[in-house]
Amino acid sequence: MLKHYLRQSFRNFKSNKLIFGGSIFTASLCALCISLLFAYVHNELTMDNFHKREKDIYLITTQASPESQAVLNSASLFFDFNYKKHPELENLVHIQKYEEGEIKFIVDEKIYLPEGLIADSSFFTVFDFELMAGRKDGILSDPAAMIITDKLAQKIFGSENPMGKFITIDYYIEKTFTIKGIVKTPPANSSITFDFILPTQNDGFFRSGADFILAKKGFNPVQFSEKIKDIGHSHPQFKNSITGLIPFNDIYFDGDEVSRKFIFSRTGDKKSVYILFVIMGMVFFISLLNFSNLQIININSSIKNIGINRISGAETKHVFYQKITEFIILILFSALLITAAFLWVLPMFNNFTGVKLSPRIWEIFIVNLSILFVLVSVALIYPTYVFLRIPISNNLKNQVFSDTKLAGRKVSATLQFALSFILLIASIVVVKQLDLMLNKDLGFTSSNIVRIKLLRDLHRTESEEEWEILVKKAKSNYQYVNDALANQSFIKNFSQGQSPINPFEMPWKTNHNQKDYSTQNGLSVTPHYLSLFGLSIAEGRFFEKGRDKSRGKQVIINQAAKKFWGIEDITKTRMLNKYWSSHDKGSDAGFEIIGVVKDFNSEHLSVSPQPLVMFYFEDRDADYLIEIESGSEERGIAFIRDLFEKFNPGEPVHYSLLSDEIEALYQKEKRLSEIYILFTVITFLISASGLFAIALYDTRKRTKEIGIRKVNGATISEILLLLNRDFVKWVAIAFVIATPIAWYAMHRWLQNFAYKTELSWWIFVLAGLLALGVALITVSWQSWRAATRNPVEALRYE
Repeated sequence: MLKHYLRQSFRNFKSNKLIFGGSIFTASLCALCISLLFAYVHNELTMDNFHKREKDIYLITTQASPESQAVLNSASLFFDFNYKKHPELENLVHIQKYEEGEIKFIVDEKIYLPEGLIADSSFFTVFDFELMAGRKDGILSDPAAMIITDKLAQKIFGSENPMGKFITIDYYIEKTFTIKGIVKTPPANSSITFDFILPTQNDGFFRSGADFILAKKGFNPVQFSEKIKDIGHSHPQFKNSITGLIPFNDIYFDGDEVSRKFIFSRTGDKKSVYILFVIMGMVFFISLLNFSNLQIININSSIKNIGINRISGAETKHVFYQKITEFIILILFSALLITAAFLWVLPMFNNFTGVKLSPRIWEIFIVNLSILFVLVSVALIYPTYVFLRIPISNNLKNQVFSDTKLAGRKVSATLQFALSFILLIASIVVVKQLDLMLNKDLGFTSSNIVRIKLLRDLHRTESEEEWEILVKKAKSNYQYVNDALANQSFIKNFSQGQSPINPFEMPWKTNHNQKDYSTQNGLSVTPHYLSLFGLSIAEGRFFEKGRDKSRGKQVIINQAAKKFWGIEDITKTRMLNKYWSSHDKGSDAGFEIIGVVKDFNSEHLSVSPQPLVMFYFEDRDADYLIEIESGSEERGIAFIRDLFEKFNPGEPVHYSLLSDEIEALYQKEKRLSEIYILFTVITFLISASGLFAIALYDTRKRTKEIGIRKVNGATISEILLLLNRDFVKWVAIAFVIATPIAWYAMHRWLQNFAYKTELSWWIFVLAGLLALGVALITVSWQSWRAATRNPVEALRYE
């Protein structure tokens, strides 16, 4: 019997190629889209859960004052915190993070600049990163040992066994380490990434890090936070501070209230995940309606054959089993097709999302099979219910669904286009908002500015004589670089300091305001910073070489800072820093405000300009910010590369354009706009395939009617109008339904931005015209064929 069902299924597929093809197309495209998005969303929602005791891990945080932002803190270093004195704690690991380009690896005179961690011996007790070679309990206790990832090992040593090999580290110190462990590269769902791990028992690594504590079962974080909240008061820089905890498994999505810089490479956005869930739901629902429509048409087209089979002795259950067999074949074929397509598309999708997803083939197949099963099962509920209730006599009429019942396909087609409308309008608005952010005047010059670190800091030396020689050479190199840049006609301007869009946070207050210390942005700059970026002075003056000195007691604030602290006269107000002013006393405590710059946007345009404090730091190893004359970009970049290589021979050149850094700020919005555009196209393709099938069915059903009308004198244009009128009406109704929903959704989304694009009327008109164009192109081919057909052939049609 099964063989009969299979043979009959393939006959039915052959006789209804268009319906079968449309069904495969709809189901496959739906499952592929959802499975790709699901893989990404699943990776986001399972971030860091490969650590077996993820829920028992907490990070220690400190607030300098009740109004300041909490920061991750090394309580074990600053506050002499000893976890062994707390019976509810099991272990603690201290971690420092160094970004790519900061620490130099030298192997056989080749230079590598990987990212990595400095960690103590309990690292593998707290975390579950997979150690492929070496002993977990001993490696990081050896100050001369190091661990590298399998990816870095492959890059440096190729197919050679890296265990026991030597790598020289060049940072503030120069020391040779022995590779005594290989760790598997952190997976895609790890918020902490690294290429190497070095033991903490080494001088030269002074960066502020974070303490991760491993708690025992039954741990109460609220009670423990209360217990440790005052442990920082003994430190002169942390008087009145508040120490607390944040769960490790919360920090990826809910860590906005904590400064997570210098430790975590990835942070999540729940809103983006929710948007992806909505898109998955819309794709599924549109596909569901389309697939159901196709099956209604399929059943209505083949109903006479089914009636004949039933008269010939086939029972209802046999017909039902036949249809089930067809759909099982369709599901299995689609699942295999999508799994192959998934593997082909995955590298492009990974490049698009910036996440290296690598699900196993059987997992992909199971997910796709599940999506298809749910889609087909739900889509068949209505057609199956109606079909099983139709008597045999109606089967022979060659139409099981009356026009009233077939009206349901019009409703579903309208809903499909309404949802597609919403996605299309959302796409236009997101692209328009992204364009506004990328092209808005930020209040400073950003074109043709290169950021690069040309000189590195000095190594420590054992003798004072060697140190003096190094200092003298460093001063000479520093002067050479400045002179070389100043003497080039294609170098328009240069300065040192931080990028204007990369401020760092510190707690500040004034000596007169009642407000306590609050976390605000800061920028280290040099005197030429003002002219380089075209900033404007609103009051007072900017830093001047010779008049002000590096690390002096002067600062410059912006207009937002002056307003925030209610400063009326800058000459009578001084800025106090929680850390830098802790030992200052009397009326000269803190920093003199020598000027106020006009506000500029130093952050994402979701916020208006925030309070900003600028201070004069002139360090040899600080980043250079170099403006190249327009039209001389290639020449300027080549000169900068040569200058870098002169003082850093053999080292890879790392530089960035400020315009690219600004664009990177809006990577989330850019990715969102691309997702919207991509899935708008997909939903329109799915809707168009269903509309095409409906148009084909309608024109075939009305073949004789068209022939009679043509015999009676109807023109081709009149026939086209007759056939297309209903479809235009569906699109118009979909437009009316979608417009208020889309307006409300995008209005809410735009509230996330301080600077927002307008929801102009033309956005909705453009979306309507595009959708109408897609609908007319889809149905007009069938309408044209029917309208230009010989009426004699039409009147013969059965």
